[in-house]
Amino acid sequence: MAKKQFSASITVFLSLIFVLVAALVLTIAESARTISQKLYMQTALNSAMESLFSEFHRPLWENYRIYALEYRDEALLKEELENYIRPYKEAGNLFPMQVDKDDFSFSKKGPLTENNHLEEEILEYMPSLLAKDSIEYFGKKENGTDIPALLSEVSKKEKEAESIQRLQEKYALNHKEVEYLEDCLNDIDRFCKDAVSLHRRAQQRLEGHDANLFLHFSSALRGKLQQLKHKVECYDKRAELLKEKVEELRSAFEAEKPNLEADGIAAIEAQLKSYDDYLSTGGKIRKKIDAFPAQCKSLIPTITAIEESVKEFNEYVQKERARRRKDKEDHTGGSHDEEDGLQEEIAAFYASTSSSWQSFSVPVYGEGTTSINKKNKRILEQFRTLGKKKLLELLLPEGKECPDNTEAYSSPLFSAGTSANPVQIGFLGEYSLRYFHSYHKTETGDTIPYSNARGLEVEYLLHGKKSDYENLSAQVTSLLAFREAMNFIHIMSSTEKRQAVVEFVTSFLAISANPVVIAVFCSFVIGIWAFAQSLLDVKHLLNDERVPLMHTLPSWEVSVDHLLDFLNQLTSGVKSEVQSGLSYTDYLRASLFSKGILSQDKINSAMLFLMEKNIRTTVKEKESAFQIKNCLYFLSTDAKISSRHSLYHRGFLEMLGINPGKARYENLLHSDYKYKNLSH
Repeated sequence: MAKKQFSASITVFLSLIFVLVAALVLTIAESARTISQKLYMQTALNSAMESLFSEFHRPLWENYRIYALEYRDEALLKEELENYIRPYKEAGNLFPMQVDKDDFSFSKKGPLTENNHLEEEILEYMPSLLAKDSIEYFGKKENGTDIPALLSEVSKKEKEAESIQRLQEKYALNHKEVEYLEDCLNDIDRFCKDAVSLHRRAQQRLEGHDANLFLHFSSALRGKLQQLKHKVECYDKRAELLKEKVEELRSAFEAEKPNLEADGIAAIEAQLKSYDDYLSTGGKIRKKIDAFPAQCKSLIPTITAIEESVKEFNEYVQKERARRRKDKEDHTGGSHDEEDGLQEEIAAFYASTSSSWQSFSVPVYGEGTTSINKKNKRILEQFRTLGKKKLLELLLPEGKECPDNTEAYSSPLFSAGTSANPVQIGFLGEYSLRYFHSYHKTETGDTIPYSNARGLEVEYLLHGKKSDYENLSAQVTSLLAFREAMNFIHIMSSTEKRQAVVEFVTSFLAISANPVVIAVFCSFVIGIWAFAQSLLDVKHLLNDERVPLMHTLPSWEVSVDHLLDFLNQLTSGVKSEVQSGLSYTDYLRASLFSKGILSQDKINSAMLFLMEKNIRTTVKEKESAFQIKNCLYFLSTDAKISSRHSLYHRGFLEMLGINPGKARYENLLHSDYKYKNLSH
């Protein structure tokens, strides 16, 4: 049987088709693999970044709940990234890759000390924390997330207090100007009375034909008129100065008005009115005394002419009597008739001169004067002149020593930023109170932060002084200013208290027929009274007691009648009975909020400085060389990762006439990592 003959063309065709189909399939497979390769490389880079950032700085986290990656230089970062990516590199799978530490670069680094990175991390943490916690504020338990809204009232009052404080400082200066003017008026009145007395006594000497005593009194009168003229000139200058200062005060009041509420505006306007009334009354008086210098100037030539006439006549009488004595000694005559004639001549001269002297009058003031009890005024003013050390010694609780005055803080060498809104500023303030130490009468486990720091750190955040002593002094001064303003408004709004002030002024400070003068000195006493109560308020706060934002009649402690011995009351250690109101911590909270509105960036920078300082000195695991500027909040990394093709052979492609390109290809990859502080 003959064999069948088969053509092999189909086999050749199928072989060719198979090669093409295999090439297509493998090409598609390789394309899919390279795409997956890139995803694999990106995953590897992202994973390496997460692993790198898992090495956050432990003390910073443990003490301040802040995530940050500490690094020394870029080389170490690159080396660590290479180590973390190595398992992916050595996996032996379909995704071979090659990367070296030199293949990494950092396009962007975000140190914790720059921009608003610290603020961002805190704000990722605090809302969730405060949602779980209640905070004691105004003596009540409040939801932590509601605190920022509750701070607005105190913040408004704080702005008002600052405005009133600035205005009150100007008022205090003006009170001294008024006192000087009243002293000038007293001197003018005294000089006028002395001039009248000297004029009368000189008249009596003329009537007694006593030239020598007349000349003595007339000379004294000329001197007194010169003094009166000079004093009036001084009065005019000081009156003009007071007028200018009152105008400045009114301008300052208009500028501060937007910060004042209705009760504050009413209180300041009442004080302004007392000055306006004083200047108005003083204007009438001034018209009268302004005529004195011209009157004095016109009188002095008249007095001088009469003096010259008396001197000449006196010399004539002496010569005539000497001549007649000589004639009598020479026995040339002389008789009683001649002496009588001389006496008649003397009597006629002095009668005429006395009439001329009596024909003019000297200036008479004739207005009411003010008698100021300088001793009592000095006692009242001494409250304002208490030094910082003396003030702290008086206000700190018994047994509590003044803080150390050694330098413990400095200005941060970095500048953090801020983008916080008012609500967020409230959260930042709560963070400061929770993680930084502040003044407390007694230290407990709740008052000592994780860092074990014992300095007045919150006070430093507010004032930026170099020592705890200076920072506490600054905070006490701030509290005094705030409390004084609130107390001033309370007094001005109380009819009973204003009447008590009037009675005190007229009894212990000033006696005057001018009610306007009394009103001005009442303003002075009101300021002192408000300050005295503020001293007691701050003493209570430093003793871990509470003080109402605005006093009521029952909560007010200082009587105006006891102002002269107030320091005894201040040192007596009276305990407040008030259960509600603001505590010292509440005032810190409000101050952090108010300052944060103006300059939260400075507070952020100061917090970073304290973190660095405490990690170096007070935490359990101290790091003397720690630098917070080397702590990263985020990092942007670029990596050049290379690979090779796996599903085709270079020689085969070349045999087919296809250029396979380089043996390896590169992928430029990018990865960002930022700490998200939501897990606390």
